[in-house]
Amino acid sequence: MQFEQRTVLGLFDSSQKRFTIPVYQRAYSWEIQQWKDLLDDIKEQLDSANNYSLGNVLLEMVAKDREYEVIDGQQRLTTIVIFLSALFGTLCGRYDENEIKDKKKIYLKHNSNTKLRIVDYDMPFFEAFIIKGENDIRANSVSQRRIKRAYEYFSKEFLKEDIGTLVKILEKFESSEITCVVLDEKKQSALMFELQNNRGKDLTNMEKLKSYLMYQVYRLSESDETNDNVEHLSELFKQIYLVISDLPEKISEDSVLTYHCQAYINGYNYRTINDIKVAYNKNKSIEWINNFTEELYSSFLAMKKIEKNRSKYWKLLGDLNRQAFIYPFIIKGSKYFSDDDNKMEKLLQILEILSFRYLFINSRADFLSRLQGLLTGFKGDVSELRIKTQNLLNETYYWSDFRFKEYLDNPIYGNKTLNYILWQYEESIQNSGYHVANTKISNEQIEHISPQTPTDGNSIESGYEVNELGEYPEGYDKYIHSIGNLVLISGSHNSSIKNVKFQSKLDSYKSNPLLNQQAEIHTFASGTEDKPLWDRRAIEKRKQKLKDFCIKRWSFDS
Repeated sequence: MQFEQRTVLGLFDSSQKRFTIPVYQRAYSWEIQQWKDLLDDIKEQLDSANNYSLGNVLLEMVAKDREYEVIDGQQRLTTIVIFLSALFGTLCGRYDENEIKDKKKIYLKHNSNTKLRIVDYDMPFFEAFIIKGENDIRANSVSQRRIKRAYEYFSKEFLKEDIGTLVKILEKFESSEITCVVLDEKKQSALMFELQNNRGKDLTNMEKLKSYLMYQVYRLSESDETNDNVEHLSELFKQIYLVISDLPEKISEDSVLTYHCQAYINGYNYRTINDIKVAYNKNKSIEWINNFTEELYSSFLAMKKIEKNRSKYWKLLGDLNRQAFIYPFIIKGSKYFSDDDNKMEKLLQILEILSFRYLFINSRADFLSRLQGLLTGFKGDVSELRIKTQNLLNETYYWSDFRFKEYLDNPIYGNKTLNYILWQYEESIQNSGYHVANTKISNEQIEHISPQTPTDGNSIESGYEVNELGEYPEGYDKYIHSIGNLVLISGSHNSSIKNVKFQSKLDSYKSNPLLNQQAEIHTFASGTEDKPLWDRRAIEKRKQKLKDFCIKRWSFDS
């Protein structure tokens, strides 16, 4: 093991030297805060006689003075190359061209030797965009988009500076110091798993876990098996990080780790990777580590697959903002019934009902603690899960069928699921063969058929249940905000009929061919065809239809 204090120039200044980031490492993850910190620090140091410190890198020597694997510090090294590439691009045409070419050979590429090779799945983009300067290449992953944004950020900031300042930034950056710890083999890499960083983005829980498990493998291995065992675990994490690179940006590696541990370690009581350590300490073995990591890989695969699911209930769960508690069930379901799409769809249907009931009731009572037994007891039997979920909700007042019906009877305006309910109702009353799955309303709003009291103090127009002063009876608010008085509408349509006569409102509904829930309003109206009336009886009549729909739609018996 060697400790070396290098400058950025000293680290890169060899025509044959190359740094490779293994694919089991995290892809590029720095964001604007880290880029800004780096640039601000360099600019603050411009007039200082001291060198700036860029922190630590942990390297494994593959070939002395020629090739090194980056065990820790990959984010920092990648940003160094992006920073310099952007700086060279800004200096081009404003500074000595021969010197820029020489600098590019030091830091970017010397003949066929690319100085930094990042993870394999991002390397073609990195080579084209950062090393060769092909600006028209498309970024196809989250990490590639970050690389592109980093380059664009630095380029934009450099353009604000004069040539003298840019040259000083280059000189200060080249003289910045990096502490290099150079290791001879994999088992030393495992031993040095917790090198501290003084700048940059905090390690993810996945990275901390990877390092912890590698260290445990090192401790448990016989001397002659250490390298092979560490290599095997590295390969497992390589496969995991390949999957991570394909996940949407909204899904973090740590969230998937949490879902996995909720599925298999502590249920919803899982909090930190210390819970994993507790589970490991009950059975300290390399076999446990390998089995855990293989199962974790399967969970990442399950997340990748479900995110590409195009089924009805997966889309509906998306409309309900895919509550975090559904994912441990999906991960376990993927394990127990693998590629059985029919069982997965049934599981998603249960989770859609569960998510809807949870959001609709919106109680402060602890929902997850009640699901704990369902999750830990789920072993792939979807029919059993449906029965147990139904029983659980009905044993719990807050989410019971009784409470559900009670909520539907109460004023519902403002409930976070109201739009979702009305869209599902619309789907149910569409003509056979027609669906509203992709229908959108411009500036979607909820319209009160019997209008709210005008804020300008005017009387309510005719056709509604008002007295001779144009006022609603006392206590009428419960009808105004009832589900029977609410309908989906566009913003422009809503603003045009806020306080018009009921007959005029009916005419506007009939002229709209898109939503059947507007067209059918006349079927609930009281009064006569010539003088339709929208009163409490009409509202109750429509509320009952919608209530019956909801009870059937979100029942576990359906």
